[in-house]
Amino acid sequence: MDAKPDSKQAAGQIRLMGFDVDGTLTDGGLYFGNDGEVMKRFSVFDGQGLRLLMDHGIKVVWITARSSTIVEKRAKDLGIYQLVQGCKTKLQAYDGIRQSLGLEWHECGFFGDDWPDYLVLQHVALAATTPQSPAAMKKIANWINTRPAGDGAARELCDFILGNQAGHINPWESQ
Repeated sequence: MDAKPDSKQAAGQIRLMGFDVDGTLTDGGLYFGNDGEVMKRFSVFDGQGLRLLMDHGIKVVWITARSSTIVEKRAKDLGIYQLVQGCKTKLQAYDGIRQSLGLEWHECGFFGDDWPDYLVLQHVALAATTPQSPAAMKKIANWINTRPAGDGAARELCDFILGNQAGHINPWESQ
């Protein structure tokens, strides 16, 4: 593996951004009732960040080891490019999407928080993780969020990516 680029440089080249779901887009809690999973909490703030990425031409994909109709609904509501659920080999799934889009690894990023995400994080240019991730994950990451998972962590990452894209103008910055 080549050394990871600086996170700002990597963010500036992103054309495909992948996300794990539980522990990055949600707080990682699983809420079960008698009939199975009944609830996941997603942040509207994070959702807006994902929409901003997509509005700027960045493909957003979710790859998760679990399967949930709740996740499917949220991905559909946001217009996520591709959702892969029940995935045991995230690197294979991500690489297939990357290749289908004709992208190189230096144009790719992923936000993951645990071992099933490790191999993807090794390959992508922008490897994002959380402070709660295992030490080995943090060691290969070149960006670690500060906001809580499921409560602004994804938005923080989206804003970081967009802030480093050439020609991106932040409408909230003073002129």
